[in-house]
Amino acid sequence: MNHITEPPTPDKDLELMDTQEEEVGDDSVGDGRGMVGGVLVDTEEEHMNGESQEVSSSNIQHDAEMDDDDARSEATFHFAVPNFSRLKETMYSPPCFVRNLPWKIMVMPRTNQSQDRQPQRSLGFFLQCNGESESASWSCNASAELRLLSIKENQEPFSRKIQHLFYSKENDWGFSHFMAWSDVLDPDKGYIKDDTITLEVWVMADAPHGVSWDSKKHTGYVGLKNQGATCYMNSLLQVLYFTNQLRLAVYKMPTESDDSAKSVALALQRVFHELQTSDKPVGTKKLTKSFGWETLDSFMQHDAQEFLRVLLDKLETKMKGTCVEGCIPRLFEGKTLSYFRCKHVDYTSSRTETFYDIQLNIKGKKNIYDSFKDYVSVETLEGDNKYDAGEYGLQEAEKGVVFQSFPPVLHLHLMRFQYDPVTDSNVKINDRYEFPEKLNMDQFLQKNEKTPATYILHAVLVHSGDNHGGHYVVFINPKGDGKWCKFDDDVVSRCTKVEAIDHNFGGHEDDVNLTVKHCTNAYMLVYIRESHLNTVLQEVTEEDIPQELIDRLQEEKRIEMIRRKERNEAHLYMNVHKYPVEQIRPWPMNLRNNQTNRPTLLDLETDLQKSLVDISGNGGPWTLYLETVSPDSELKALPTFDKDSDVLLFFKYYDPRHKRIHYCGHHYMHISYNVYELVPILNERAGLPPGTELALWEEIRPNLIERLPDLDKPLEKVLEELMDGDIIVFQRADLIEDPSLELPTCREYFKDYSFRVEVTFCDKSIPQDPGITIELSQRMNYEQMARAVAQRLGTDPYLLQFFKVHPHRDGPGNAIKCTFEGSLESMLPNPKPRHPKKIYYQQLSIRINELENKRLFKCTWLGDKMKEEVELILYPNKNGTVADLLAEARKQVTLSENGSGKLRLLEISSNKVVMIPTESASLETLSVGSTRSYRIEEIPSDELHLNEDEMLIPVGHFHKEAFSTFGIPFLLKVKQGEQFSHLRDRIQKKLDVPDKEYEKYRFAIILMGKANFLTDEDIVNLNEFKPHSGQNSLPTKPWLGLEHINKAPKRSRYNYLEKAIKIYN
Repeated sequence: MNHITEPPTPDKDLELMDTQEEEVGDDSVGDGRGMVGGVLVDTEEEHMNGESQEVSSSNIQHDAEMDDDDARSEATFHFAVPNFSRLKETMYSPPCFVRNLPWKIMVMPRTNQSQDRQPQRSLGFFLQCNGESESASWSCNASAELRLLSIKENQEPFSRKIQHLFYSKENDWGFSHFMAWSDVLDPDKGYIKDDTITLEVWVMADAPHGVSWDSKKHTGYVGLKNQGATCYMNSLLQVLYFTNQLRLAVYKMPTESDDSAKSVALALQRVFHELQTSDKPVGTKKLTKSFGWETLDSFMQHDAQEFLRVLLDKLETKMKGTCVEGCIPRLFEGKTLSYFRCKHVDYTSSRTETFYDIQLNIKGKKNIYDSFKDYVSVETLEGDNKYDAGEYGLQEAEKGVVFQSFPPVLHLHLMRFQYDPVTDSNVKINDRYEFPEKLNMDQFLQKNEKTPATYILHAVLVHSGDNHGGHYVVFINPKGDGKWCKFDDDVVSRCTKVEAIDHNFGGHEDDVNLTVKHCTNAYMLVYIRESHLNTVLQEVTEEDIPQELIDRLQEEKRIEMIRRKERNEAHLYMNVHKYPVEQIRPWPMNLRNNQTNRPTLLDLETDLQKSLVDISGNGGPWTLYLETVSPDSELKALPTFDKDSDVLLFFKYYDPRHKRIHYCGHHYMHISYNVYELVPILNERAGLPPGTELALWEEIRPNLIERLPDLDKPLEKVLEELMDGDIIVFQRADLIEDPSLELPTCREYFKDYSFRVEVTFCDKSIPQDPGITIELSQRMNYEQMARAVAQRLGTDPYLLQFFKVHPHRDGPGNAIKCTFEGSLESMLPNPKPRHPKKIYYQQLSIRINELENKRLFKCTWLGDKMKEEVELILYPNKNGTVADLLAEARKQVTLSENGSGKLRLLEISSNKVVMIPTESASLETLSVGSTRSYRIEEIPSDELHLNEDEMLIPVGHFHKEAFSTFGIPFLLKVKQGEQFSHLRDRIQKKLDVPDKEYEKYRFAIILMGKANFLTDEDIVNLNEFKPHSGQNSLPTKPWLGLEHINKAPKRSRYNYLEKAIKIYN
């Protein structure tokens, strides 16, 4: 708890809130004895600021059906505290139920030291949630306002706000020093009457996690399970599911002959069907598996917009040639007209394009209408930026876009993530941005359509977090009637219109209600055209689902249930072979003094009539060795056993060449027989030639093996304390002294065996590689381990590199040097229960002892055609130079026939060439980062030598904005005074771009993010490409930009390291 030296006032910050730590029972409250009024729950209106404010009807817009429901999202309740001046212990109010959880007011006296070190008494005021629960897995996020009500008319209550994630260890939150005790007791302050105060709490809570929350009961809908980081996918799947016309089309996709494990269409049908019929949250593992995703993909958060585009594209492709072909374009496709209109000549160029979603710029915009006005705003091309109108030459022109049609379902992506040139990375914009429940788009159409372009808000996809990740939820208006639900993975709850819309406008904490974090805001909006509302949201019933699909899914579920039952009950069953009583002999296992379990004789004459409990000696499990006649034997009964003169022996054969122990059965032997008489029997059982000389050992316990020295003496004289169940280990005597054997005797084998462990070796270059498992000794050194693994892989041990497991995640960590002097035990991670011991490896092209003196350097190789970059993995010396790196690259690349034969290294950042490191530069000065990479290429012959009036300039591609770079950048030699028209021709030849496409290219000199466009009449001035020093900044090098459309697939990334979304099947 936080303590303060003086009681807080209403304008104090919220850092004074904390969890009440005092251990106090509920007996101070009981059934409400001594309380005046107890608790009053008020959800119709709230008494704030000394007067009635209809928060529930206007600010919160409560659904009337939720008011008396324990599952409601909010409530206001009061607690009257009598005899306040004599309050000594914590008092709890009776519970008020919100989201099916009990909420209580906690009030207590608190004492702290003031600034002058004098004890100061204060009122402690907390809100408790689910305080009596013994579960440790529940949580509930809530916002609340804690109020001390005034007895004076028109006087505001003393109130403080909190927001907290309540869970088992922090199930209460509030203020240790809500108000000074003396201020509460002061009648002039107006908070006490008849020694009674009234506390009030307004609480608004999300649906809880980890408790028995029945989404189907409370909302009629169910959620989707999160696989790790699939909240973005779950939110979009719910949006698509509640686009009922699409759901109906998905059901009708023919999947009768599809592979159940690989069909995306069938997997989506399965998810939709379960969402429609199940009472519990639905899993998505089969769906992601049908995408061809590995487990890791489910733990990697992706961009929701990108996932939606990829999934709709995949569905549209699979719908072609079926009865639902064209469904997706009919639902989501709109059209725009992009144009260039000359101002002084009669020339207009236009192009019609289709869209499935619209990306809206929100930076500096107040609402959707501002963004659309910006989208269709007209740009004037003049001065150096004139438009090339073909035969009319360069002309002043207007450039713009108009909407020709809007689709029935309008997907709007708010560009919350934008590029920041200062940090050279994407950042999230949390600015306030408003969107209406009803949207009219007629003003943005080129001409009005048959029906008004009026849209009803159907879904709000919300992101909490920053550009590195976060959490997605979605608010959906399923029937378009203004009744909203919140879908948070597996939890679905009803919510108010204000929660779904207003609370997701965004803005900083000072601008919005405390119930919303400033990093929580709308990221994607789904609007449905009012004229198509009944069609798009048409009811989908069980009768609308093809019967053959229902039958297939039910059969799948039936088979799954059978398999699950078999797995769950497998431990209850065993295979039993029936034997006649004369063919079996039970030998109960007995714990010897040396802590080994060995069989002992069961005396059938005296013990046959005893109960199993009496024989076993206790009520626990009775373990025995059951001797049976071998099924291959023709014996009708077991041989007789004389308990006074016979002994039961077990045999093990040790093969030192393969370092293995083989079980060789058991044998009855008379105790007076010489040990040597066992040798023929042992040779036969081990498959050794008759007469093979053997060495025999007694296994007293696994780590204590004693050799039997005198084989020509009776068994009872040789074996110490001869008993039934003794074990004799034997091996070839001639191999005991063999120096080539690592473990020549069984004694050494057993000593080594106690150190043996199974280790799984996984190839680090193969995702989710199951690996190979080898049993090794923990005493092995690096070389012995490498030899064992190399033998299994069929390679040279010096062509393997090993890596320890990463200490905090399942993956490769630090490399293990080949000079490592420790044992295998020190290479393995700390043991965890039921976790396999694992080491990663990779196969090398050079010997490991050479590699460890080198540095791994990843870069790309660009061929003379400039079409594709190929990754190179090079191993230059650690203390080498760029020249050494180029020499290594020369061994792997193919140079052009008539080229210069010389290589150079380029540093690339954000699709721009930023530096050409010299050959003498140390490799230590080169650092590969998330936005920085290196490329090796052959120097064109005409660029080997530069005259004083020549220069190599960097050239890059961009679209619209100078920071929207893409494609493969390159270097170009230019000459002072060269006509730009000539330069254009040289670039076209270098890039091999068709004339028709190249006509649309525009050229500009880019300096500090600003584009200065060029014309064919311009002349190259080398000074324009020399580094420029800005005020208080490092020199910036200009570059030549080629402005044109990026024909590569568009992606929106959180960061440069994020893996692209792909659906492989």
